[in-house]
Amino acid sequence: MGEVVWTGGHLPRLPDGAVPAAFSDQVKLVLEKISATLESAGSGLGRLVKVNAYLSDIDNLPEFNSIYYAFLDGHPIPPRTSVEVTRFRDASMLEIEVVAHTS
Repeated sequence: MGEVVWTGGHLPRLPDGAVPAAFSDQVKLVLEKISATLESAGSGLGRLVKVNAYLSDIDNLPEFNSIYYAFLDGHPIPPRTSVEVTRFRDASMLEIEVVAHTS
């Protein structure tokens, strides 16, 4: 399998620290950040092994799934755990961590 990339949790924060208000924008931002992190580590979305998604409201899961599956379109869908958490430190409504391989 080669080298493994483990990421910490990615939050939907912009470079200036702001958090988008809309849940859909937060999901897209986090997935874009994960993609960039994986690419910089010599991996990519097609090499995901495991995804953990933490949502502030599990009722957002259908919207999350819609964006998540569209973002991964054309890539293998890895095993994923999705759970509701009590709260985040700011306006974040989700956090995602992943494991991927590099070869």
